Amino acid sequence: MGAADPGALHRTVKLEADEGRAATFAEAGRIAQRYVLGIDAGAAVARSETHQAALLTAVNAGARAFPGGVSVRLAEDAPALSPWAEGDLLSAAVGRFGGAIAERLRPGAPALLIGADAAAPETDVALYATWQGWAGGVTDDPGGRLPETDGFPLAGALAGALGVSEAFQRARGYAPAARRPAGLSLWRPEIDWRAEDARGGRRDYLPDRIWLVGLGHLGQAYSWMLGLLPYGRPADVSFVLQDYDRVEEANRSTGMLSDAAAVGRRKTRVVAERLERLGFGTAVTERAFDGATRRAAGEPGVALAGLDSPAPRRLLEAAGFGLVVDAGLGGLARNYLDILVHAFPSGIVAADAWPAAPPPPPLPAGRPAYRDLARRLAETTDLTGGEIECGVIDLAGRSVGAAFVGCAAAALAVSEVLRALAGGPRYQALGWTLRSPQALQAAANERAAPPTNPGFVRARAAS
Repeated sequence: MGAADPGALHRTVKLEADEGRAATFAEAGRIAQRYVLGIDAGAAVARSETHQAALLTAVNAGARAFPGGVSVRLAEDAPALSPWAEGDLLSAAVGRFGGAIAERLRPGAPALLIGADAAAPETDVALYATWQGWAGGVTDDPGGRLPETDGFPLAGALAGALGVSEAFQRARGYAPAARRPAGLSLWRPEIDWRAEDARGGRRDYLPDRIWLVGLGHLGQAYSWMLGLLPYGRPADVSFVLQDYDRVEEANRSTGMLSDAAAVGRRKTRVVAERLERLGFGTAVTERAFDGATRRAAGEPGVALAGLDSPAPRRLLEAAGFGLVVDAGLGGLARNYLDILVHAFPSGIVAADAWPAAPPPPPLPAGRPAYRDLARRLAETTDLTGGEIECGVIDLAGRSVGAAFVGCAAAALAVSEVLRALAGGPRYQALGWTLRSPQALQAAANERAAPPTNPGFVRARAAS
């Protein structure tokens, strides 16, 4: 199916086709190429691990969502502090994650300012990434920034992801985006993220063992966020990585750890290699999560799940974990910005949370780009009508996604684990959409498991 191969189609291009904004997939590609992002990294970035978490998350997620590219202007090129930068200079880290260093940003493109004091003069759309403690977000008003003195890389990464989200929505014509504050408290998600109480409590402890179930869009976002945390001795930390699939070309537009070299490889091996470079220990299991999956003694008691279908999700409580946090994302053009996080045990039973046979979602196969594809295949190939129809339906059924949505969901999910270690607020369900980021719905967890020791290490101080 050429450029419209389901395993190769960029998810931003698919979004344009699914919304009917393009008459052909080629036109959808041309539209997507117009989406560019500028990032202005001020002098504060050189000295702050949290600012760098915002920068590298924005570059990594932005390069996957903006086919036209991400340009970064660095006020100071200094040794990177973030674990993911592996001791490189900031300029090298930016390049590794898909950005291009520039002396000036592209005029007119949305700009995300990180640690910068003034708006980028080349654009009318400027957003300031900001954070304090557990709270992170963006604002179009420089006077609305948080103090940015109490460093926490997870909050910085959330700010970076939300900056990409607002810029992406604005580039695609959604007028409210980038004209509003957009943020979240990872300590108390239900309150205003700019409030004093939103900055949260202690961050002394980090999990020393995590089981990652599913290593696609969400699993790689979990891995990215965990890799940003201030572990003092990564060698004391281990992960079980469970998946059976291989990386496709299309996964590069959503997977934070998927690059050209990863295509065709097992997702478990790709993620393990990246985590091991940070010094973590890993073990892989390359089979589906199903009714036969059981946690053995000594294996992680905490699981982060990022599964594509409801059937394995209904089994999450049966595998013997003390805490499971599951995130789900919308997969259609109308809901790809939606996030739903569940925690178990709680007042919600996993087997009841998802219907056994949910109704199939409506497919966009009737959109102009799909009709054009079917016509071209009929004219240029020997495929039968039935084969063409099956191919088009397969393509239409693939999900739409954006890496920045996975990052925002991962920040929420990882925070549920961190709050459990800190004795903080617990939630059984969190519903959020980045289309209206001020409207989060939260349900407190009144039936969490009795306090246990899932395994932890002390966190080092982060700037």
